[in-house]
Amino acid sequence: MKRYYIIGISILLLFFVSACTGDGDASGEKGGSKEVIELKLGTKMPAETAEGKGFDHFAKLVKEKSNGEVIVKVYPAEQLGKGTTQVDNLTLGTQDMYAEGPNYFQDFDSRIEVSSVPYLFRDFEHYQKFNTGEIGKEIEENLISNGVRILNTERNFVRGPYRVMLSKEPVKTVEDLKGLKLRSFESAFYSAAYSSVESNPTVIAWTETYLGLKQGLVDAVTSPISLVWPMKFSEVAPFMTVIDEYPQDVVIAMSEERFSKLSKEHQDILIEAANEAGDYATKITLEEVEEHLELMKKEHNVEVFEINKDDWIEAFSDYHYQLEKEGKIPEGFVDRIKSIE
Repeated sequence: MKRYYIIGISILLLFFVSACTGDGDASGEKGGSKEVIELKLGTKMPAETAEGKGFDHFAKLVKEKSNGEVIVKVYPAEQLGKGTTQVDNLTLGTQDMYAEGPNYFQDFDSRIEVSSVPYLFRDFEHYQKFNTGEIGKEIEENLISNGVRILNTERNFVRGPYRVMLSKEPVKTVEDLKGLKLRSFESAFYSAAYSSVESNPTVIAWTETYLGLKQGLVDAVTSPISLVWPMKFSEVAPFMTVIDEYPQDVVIAMSEERFSKLSKEHQDILIEAANEAGDYATKITLEEVEEHLELMKKEHNVEVFEINKDDWIEAFSDYHYQLEKEGKIPEGFVDRIKSIE
């Protein structure tokens, strides 16, 4: 009899504990409160840069807008690996988000890679219309079908706001590019573009570029003006040429599989926060550029050169159509881009 009494008490205790804790439901509620969703965001840029601050602002906005239900943890300065590694992580599901230039997703749609072709786009407005218009929507849908979603749909996260070349010797004309050992990022289009004007591009990881310049692996690097001072490039390459070769933006990309598992409310919060973070980062980028220029001139004795942009546009224009001839982009694609108003 005592045995049955003990069993009965045990069953009652088990029932009581289950009723108190609960198993949760489809909405993610546990124990009467919503489960916290943590998302891992990897980036290439150091936290102290304008872009790094933009990513932190994105995380802050997501937390505020979701009342703490969604937490974005930012891993700056390639803590999660090089760019291509982080894209692989994204598609494999071991990383939730990666924030960088769109060219890192070119393997999913070769048309993305034209974003870094020198002198194809007139200015940022032209480039933004490309990304948010008909062509951009086609690319966006293709990315989603390949497991990647761009959260900042307004494509307003400006990088730059213009590009410069830092070199050990002055670069003033297109002719000065001949034989120049130039650091390139992981883009066949970009490397080939500079090869077409007889430069010698070499792919080096962004975080290793300073050392590459110092050790003579390369003699020059192109960069958004906003990142030159944080990366200390002017310390080892004190000649700056304003080349403004192409407009740039940053995309906050997310695993489509992970995105699709979130509630509609949380999805909308991520998109809204990403677009607001773009505006924020662009604003502080513009504010910091002039300050950085003064610091570089004062501490590194940087000399700044302007170019005859028409000469550079002409030098690279043949390469634009060469991409079509080689079948790397669709026939007529260059003119389709140039016709965007």
